[in-house]
Formats: sequence, structure tokens, C-alpha cells
Amino acid sequence: MLRVSLLLASLLVFLPASPLQAQALRIENTVGVGPHVGWYRSNDAEDGALSFGFQARLRYGKFIGFEFALDYRDNESFDAGRFDATRLKADVMYIPITTSFMVFLPLGSLMTPYGVAGIGWYYTITDYELINSSLELRQLLADEDNFELGYHFGLGLEIPISPHFTLHGDARYVFLGTDIRTVRDITTLDTDTDNSDGIMFNAGFMLYL
Repeated sequence: MLRVSLLLASLLVFLPASPLQAQALRIENTVGVGPHVGWYRSNDAEDGALSFGFQARLRYGKFIGFEFALDYRDNESFDAGRFDATRLKADVMYIPITTSFMVFLPLGSLMTPYGVAGIGWYYTITDYELINSSLELRQLLADEDNFELGYHFGLGLEIPISPHFTLHGDARYVFLGTDIRTVRDITTLDTDTDNSDGIMFNAGFMLYL
């Protein structure tokens, strides 16, 4: 009987503290900034690329958020075809500037899944490796840089560590219309360029006010 009484007393002591702790770890009506690292792989790229950057988030209530992010994404290599038995490559590097709308679904105080969707402007630098190629080919496959419009959507998970510090990770699919030309586009008038759409994985942390 004594053990039962002690157990009930313990529950009465600790149960009221749990809602207070959960409330303390809610991230709402605040702003924050933080860094992140990621990995991106375009559908037609030969390999993926690392990226890193910073994001700022505005949290409106428990469920709504907005994000602004600036990244640097390293080179991805694309097959640009063959010319006179020489294999040609295109290296593409991006500096994305993105804005996103976020919906958070808090699950107690331990984790918060979220959905994200948004738009971005991608400063794109395309560098064709045309070693020992003719002047005509160099003119047709000239290096270029421009801004590309892209869209993304994805799912993620935020883990509150304190009322002002959280960890997060997400996966996003990016629709990006970068025009990566190849030799076959010139020799066969083929307009089906390499596909730069792809999936991106990010992980980082946030410091909230």
C-alpha cells in the first residue's frame, strides 16, 4: 500500500510539469536564423554535389512558417556527348536564393514534422570542358551564366532542443529548367536537353529569439 501511495504521489508531482515542458519547447511567433548543409543530385548528372548556406525562418503561430534561404551548391558534371572521339563534359554550379511556405504539425514537445513548398532564383554557371575542341564547337557550346527560375516541395522534421534551439532535416524535390546543351543538340537538332531537376537533402539547426 505504501508503494502505491508513493507512486500516485510521484505521478501527481510529475504530470503537471509535462504540459509546462511541452509548452516551453513550442516554437511559435518568433524569428530565427541558422546554417545548413546539403546534398543535391540532378536526374541526368553523373554525380551529386554538396551545398551549404543559411536560412531565416519566421514562425507565425504553431503551424505556419516562412523561410528565406541563400546557398552555394558545388559543381555537378553532365555528359555533353562526344566529338572526334573526345568525351565532353559540362560542369554546372548554382547559387540558389529561395523562399518557402511551411506548415508545421507539432507532435508534443519531441518533434515537429513539416511540409515545405516554394520558389527560387538560381544563379547558374555552366562551364563546358572542351579540351582540344574546334573553334566552331567552342562557339556552339559556349560557357554561360544566368538566372533560372525553379520550384520545390518537400517534407522535413524539426526537433526542439530548447525554446530557442532546434535541429532540422528535410528532403525537397526541385524543378529547375537549366538548359544544358550537348553535342547531339547541334548535330541532330535534338531539343531534349539534359534534365537538371533533382532531389535535395538538407540538415541544419536554428537559433530562435
